Amino acid sequence: MKKFKTKLISLYSVLIVLIVFSLLVLVNGVVKNAIIAFLTNELKSNAVYVNSYLLSFHRPVSLSLFTEREIDNTLKFLSKKSETRITVIGDDGVVMYDSARPRESMENHLYRPEVIEAKKNETGTSSRLSTTLQSEMLYVATNFGRYYVRTAKPLELVNRLIGAITKNVIVSGLVVLVISIVVNLYFATSFTIPINESIHFIDRFFSGDLNARILNYKDDEIGYLQASINKLAEVIQKRIQDLSAEKDKLATIIESIRDPLVLFDRYGKIAVYNSAFGRVVDSEREIVGKSYFSVIRNSELNSKIHYAFTRKDEVVFEEVVKGKNYQVYILPFRKEQDEGILLLMQDVTEQKRIQQLKSELVGNLSHELKTPISIIRGYLETIKDVVDDRKTVEQFIEKAITNLERQNAIINDMLKLNKLETTIHGKNEHVSIKSIISQCIDLLGPKIQKKNISLTLDLDICAEPILANSFLAEEIFFNIIDNAINYNKFGGEIDIAARRMGSSVTVAVKDSGIGIPDDEIDRIFERFYRVDKSRSRETGGTGLGLAIVKHAAILLGWEIDVKSSISGSIFTVIIA
Repeated sequence: MKKFKTKLISLYSVLIVLIVFSLLVLVNGVVKNAIIAFLTNELKSNAVYVNSYLLSFHRPVSLSLFTEREIDNTLKFLSKKSETRITVIGDDGVVMYDSARPRESMENHLYRPEVIEAKKNETGTSSRLSTTLQSEMLYVATNFGRYYVRTAKPLELVNRLIGAITKNVIVSGLVVLVISIVVNLYFATSFTIPINESIHFIDRFFSGDLNARILNYKDDEIGYLQASINKLAEVIQKRIQDLSAEKDKLATIIESIRDPLVLFDRYGKIAVYNSAFGRVVDSEREIVGKSYFSVIRNSELNSKIHYAFTRKDEVVFEEVVKGKNYQVYILPFRKEQDEGILLLMQDVTEQKRIQQLKSELVGNLSHELKTPISIIRGYLETIKDVVDDRKTVEQFIEKAITNLERQNAIINDMLKLNKLETTIHGKNEHVSIKSIISQCIDLLGPKIQKKNISLTLDLDICAEPILANSFLAEEIFFNIIDNAINYNKFGGEIDIAARRMGSSVTVAVKDSGIGIPDDEIDRIFERFYRVDKSRSRETGGTGLGLAIVKHAAILLGWEIDVKSSISGSIFTVIIA
């Protein structure tokens, strides 16, 4: 980029050179014409003067009557006195006398330009190189009737004068040029400094330095312009900051949306998206500006997006992507000159799972409650028929009460489970895990003695109080130990031991029961799931105990690990 200062100085320099050159041509022409005009008048006067001398001899008009010596001396005298070459030419062109050379050696001058012109106009002028003197001469011929008097002077003096004038003009022009360059350089520098400052500011501002400003501007037009640029920069900076803040807010809002969300422009290219959408399409790189069909690897989604683009119509449907259920909303939009497609994928996997669990719960609960009700009804109908048989009636009443207790246990466990599922967190207090386990064993003591199970305890490590919820902790250990009893064999063993693992404490409940098949371990925490349904009903189990354990552990932040084999199961509670 050419600098303005260089252009300005170059322009003025060229202008000065053109002015000097024009002045030189003009002066040379005027001076030369003036000098030639002066010499011409002088030569005309000399010719008249020569003619008057010739006539002063009072001789007949014919020049041939003059004595050659007299005329020769006179012409030499006049030529020397006026520093002029004098030539007398007859009307036939023959040179009669010449002050510079003998007339015999000179050729006929009838067709000389000045003679031809003098023949027509009485006086003729001409300037050319003299073949006699070998120098440029100015000739003036005057017609005096029967002869011509031609006077001439060399133009060397004129040329020297013109050369001197040219030299002076050139020197003066160079001086003026140098002075003008210095002056122009000063003014151009003072003029371009604020311009360069403005350019530097603009470069910094466009490079991202929004705090850049023009400082120390003058009180003139350029200073006013710089002040206006500063105000404009402040307005732009404020607008950029506002837009950036709005963009950050929008990005925060979009990123806070847990469901996948993406905005496509009118060309089907990604304009905005959140990290949830990035995870859905398995993209760790930046995908802004990519076409939707090159990012989304689901033919159904792509076809519905294409449909929305072509028809400009809203599309709502369900789709399974990467094992999750999504309610997909494809919403075309148009605002002023902008248009595009908004894609929102609402994750309804948990809702689907809850709906399925509710359906299974209703079915299982209906089944679990229907069985004891049917049994109780059968017992009551039997009692009605054998009301007189007291022993049989008492026996059936006892069995009916047992089923009522089982039904009541199911209801109580469902209430507990519902309470745990709807509770965000429980109230914590200082409790001793050893004491809680001891209380659970005291409550389950009759069942342990009934099955003749030997119990081994090693709980000294967890004797110190910890911060936890006593109700939730009791539900966890009561149900695990109860299961260890229910699914154990007669005369079996239960080993409860506490160990320290780093900053955590583990409590392992090991039994010698029937064990859990490997393919069913992941399902034992489901509602109403039983490994051995017949044994569970015999022992009065509701099938909800381990579901309660799972939710209580989640609320406490504990973990449950299960290992099993044909020799029994081990439930390990990891207390963080």
